[in-house]
Amino acid sequence: MTCLLEPALTSDPGGRVVNVSSSLHRTASIQWADPNRARRYSRLAAYAQSQLALTVFASDPRVTAVSVHPGVCATALLPLYAHEGVSPAEGAGHVVRLCDPAVEIVNGAYYDREERVEPAPAATEDRTVRRLTKLADLLVGRTA
Repeated sequence: MTCLLEPALTSDPGGRVVNVSSSLHRTASIQWADPNRARRYSRLAAYAQSQLALTVFASDPRVTAVSVHPGVCATALLPLYAHEGVSPAEGAGHVVRLCDPAVEIVNGAYYDREERVEPAPAATEDRTVRRLTKLADLLVGRTA
């Protein structure tokens, strides 16, 4: 999707992508031979893998992009994390703040709520970035 939006995101200053990720990306590994996890499905592993992918995609140098863990929120995903969380509105506030062009961000960074922190090492490995980009292009029928 970011590739399709690239012209709009780069034509005017301030355009940016804010990927809503999760701290669970730190527990993930991408199953390259079975990216849809059709052979061995686990909802927690599939969710963590998707969050790792979102965090990886924030490193696309063609556009300004970041990823953010909005905190543990009291949504339907709460059982994956804990027994209580902040309101969805409070979590959304962290996402909306990063969407504001007046808020200075570091391109490719990962934010845990309002604090910039290092993502999982897998999220910044060149090999993982290249493989995931190739896989995403294949899955959406995009040719280089």
